[in-house]
Amino acid sequence: SEGYDLRNSKVSEDALADFLRAPITGDLEEVPGLGPRAREALASGDDPVETTYQLIGKFLSLKGPDVECAEHCDRMWYWLRSKGVNQYRAGIVTSIAE
Repeated sequence: SEGYDLRNSKVSEDALADFLRAPITGDLEEVPGLGPRAREALASGDDPVETTYQLIGKFLSLKGPDVECAEHCDRMWYWLRSKGVNQYRAGIVTSIAE
């Protein structure tokens, strides 16, 4: 099935916990599941994202007044796909949503 599914996240509980405990530095690769290829994809095209702060901001911008959690995560998953992020989307969404 298409869209966000927590069960598809390959991010370990330890990696997620480490990310959540650490201060945000702005380096996109601090987000579990986000590597060099995803960083390049996010920085390209329209609506470029080059920092963790911008990625969190993008996630927050997809939340509307009547948007529930599942739909919010779906919106982020599809946005990542539209940017050309083809691996670890569920893990990236999980990490940012937490």
